[in-house]
Amino acid sequence: MNILIAEDAPVIQMVHEATMEKWGYEYDMALNGAEVVSLARKNNGRYDLCIMDVSMPIMSGIEATRIIRKEISYFPILGYSSDGKTENTCLESGMDEFLLKPCYPDRLFGIIEELTTKLILVNVENGDISILRAMPMNPDELKELRELKKKGLTKLKLVGLDHSFVVHKNIQNKISHDLIGEGKEISEFIDRSSAEPGRCHLYKVNLHVTKDLFLPDELEEAIRREDEIAVKFNQITDKRVLDE
Repeated sequence: MNILIAEDAPVIQMVHEATMEKWGYEYDMALNGAEVVSLARKNNGRYDLCIMDVSMPIMSGIEATRIIRKEISYFPILGYSSDGKTENTCLESGMDEFLLKPCYPDRLFGIIEELTTKLILVNVENGDISILRAMPMNPDELKELRELKKKGLTKLKLVGLDHSFVVHKNIQNKISHDLIGEGKEISEFIDRSSAEPGRCHLYKVNLHVTKDLFLPDELEEAIRREDEIAVKFNQITDKRVLDE
């Protein structure tokens, strides 16, 4: 996790530094809005989130946000201020969420977890397949991902295609196991979109997907079975991380 922090108060800077190090996050610290914009330009595409103080010298957090939203690839911005009256202005400037300071670390951690929700992106290049978590493209997509996360779901996108699928939040572990770990040519997953739920077959060679639509009485049982599989593969992944 890479966090961009904008804060001019030395005490709060130290609190942020201690918190980020405790959570194991990488971070860059900016002392004013101009420095935030400079770092965002220099490291375009690097940051998962910005914690943006509102009242800062040289350039305010609101001014900095407006510039970032015009010039920089999208990443979530959390407005962080002791003045609750600035909330509407912060959101109108392009910030995704507002948090009143000071706040408990658990509250900040929860907001960071929500705002850094990512979709699953699958790509194949020269026969090699990669599966990773990717930044949403805009605030609307982030809002959608946050709502899906509450249901234990996320979106899956295939590079080169406009269409996306609603899937179990851990389904990338199964797909990775099938196509990379086991070297299979096909991996199955359930598209849980409300419009057309169905069983999808993802072909490794070209990321082509076929989908068989479910009858109403088939969907619930299919989801139950996939939930069990997704949990199993997530446990396997967690064990590998611990072993390493």
